Amino acid sequence: MPNNFEKENFYLEAKPDGIYLSSKVKDFKENDVYAFLKKYGIVRYDFKAMRKFVKDGETCKICLRSESLEKEARILVTLDRDKMNASVTIDPPFFTKPWPTAEDVKKTLSAHGVKVGINNEAIESMLFYRIENEPVVVASGVPPIEGKNAYIELIRDPDKPFDVRDDEKIDFWSRSTIVTVHPGQEIAIKHPLENGKNGLDVTGTVAKAIPVRNVDFSFGEGLKRDDANPFSLIATAEGQLKNERGRLVVLPELDIHSDIDFSIGSIDFTGAVRITGAVRDGFHVVAQGNITINGTVEGADVDSQGVIIIQGGVRGMGRGTVRANGDISLSFGDQATIRSGGSILVKNAMLHSRLYAGRAVMALGSGKHSQIAGGRIEAGLEVACNILGSEMGTKTEVIVGLPPEQLNKRKIFHSEIKRCDENLERIEPNMALLKKLQAAGQLDDKKRAMMMDLTKMKFQLQSAREEMQKELDELEEQIALVKDKGIVRVRDICYAGTVITVRGLTYIVQENCKYTAFIADDEKREIVLVPYNYMAGKIGG
Repeated sequence: MPNNFEKENFYLEAKPDGIYLSSKVKDFKENDVYAFLKKYGIVRYDFKAMRKFVKDGETCKICLRSESLEKEARILVTLDRDKMNASVTIDPPFFTKPWPTAEDVKKTLSAHGVKVGINNEAIESMLFYRIENEPVVVASGVPPIEGKNAYIELIRDPDKPFDVRDDEKIDFWSRSTIVTVHPGQEIAIKHPLENGKNGLDVTGTVAKAIPVRNVDFSFGEGLKRDDANPFSLIATAEGQLKNERGRLVVLPELDIHSDIDFSIGSIDFTGAVRITGAVRDGFHVVAQGNITINGTVEGADVDSQGVIIIQGGVRGMGRGTVRANGDISLSFGDQATIRSGGSILVKNAMLHSRLYAGRAVMALGSGKHSQIAGGRIEAGLEVACNILGSEMGTKTEVIVGLPPEQLNKRKIFHSEIKRCDENLERIEPNMALLKKLQAAGQLDDKKRAMMMDLTKMKFQLQSAREEMQKELDELEEQIALVKDKGIVRVRDICYAGTVITVRGLTYIVQENCKYTAFIADDEKREIVLVPYNYMAGKIGG
């Protein structure tokens, strides 16, 4: 009967009287036949019969049968290193020896310890198609299902304050490397571990899943687990989120031991800020608490809800503003803009700057450079300095008390509020009439549109009036604060050309004067000169 040689262009058939050679193709050469016979171990054959076979292609007896040429099939079993798969390779039988059966394969597998996941279909298919000398997977184990380690996902990462997309334009001056958080803000989420599931290899041995690791939040002050969700970490305080040796904390105060430049970025913080270096040109520092700067402020914006202390002074370069609700103290100022809700205290010179103080501006340092020269200085109650103006006649303007433009602003507010009241009075009767028509069902489309327009106008007028009244009230408070007060003191020398305004009265210094104070005489309606220590110790005289 035909055997596995049928895969070749030639095939051999064993019969009782000998071995017969046949061909499936017509075009072949002697070397092809020789190679085929050698491949299957037939080296002693009828050479004449082989030559005749090459010539006419007819089946011929090529040699006598020899038991040494015939062999049993071999079933080779191979297991993967992890024993999750078992493969069978058939070394085929020769001539009359039979192919193995499925049962033979299974017995061989069992002898190699394979007893789990045997694939009967794979075995049957392998034998049906007589796949020889090629490994076929006939058994598969159940691999373990790996679990997942617990891990912490940082919603706010103190070490990665911002992400930048490739197509994103970056404002390098506005961005900051400081991460600030607010009470109740979610900082991190814990993803719990998921245990794995053990498997089974083809020998029936348990394949253990890799053990998983648990982690827990590591946090300090200013943070806690959310009461509603223990897997969520939230902030309990305003401040800077920081990673201190692997532990998250929220610091209510911010200490920066360097300059504010591209390495740090601009600062917008909820608490107090202390900076050992300078604030460089173009950057800003905004804080709800106090701000202390050991270096200089160079063309930058600094804004505090509390007080500001600048040890090195302000080089404004005509850019940036220093603002504080409380006092501002600095060593010097040059081309600076400074606004304070309290007082501005200067140790040395203030040159070519614009200063606005709710209470006082003081430049009374011990050195000879304690001077105000150039620019415009405004204070609610008092301006005091060692030297005011300059020998070169640099334009220096000092205003104490509410400046004239603020008084004009008050007049404008009164006028605008009165106009709003008059318009509201004109609207009310028309609105009342239209409402009566609406109640009687006599409101046509035209009158309905008119009613809507009047309602809208009424709301707009009321809103504008409330806003102006609020600003007017704040202005009246300022006026009440400086009423009957206001003084400019010069301890050393006030140079000619300096312009001094106190409570709306203006005086141009005609010649140099020393140890002088300038106050407003309400009866004479003019500025009068008094000694420097006039009403000493009382802000505003």
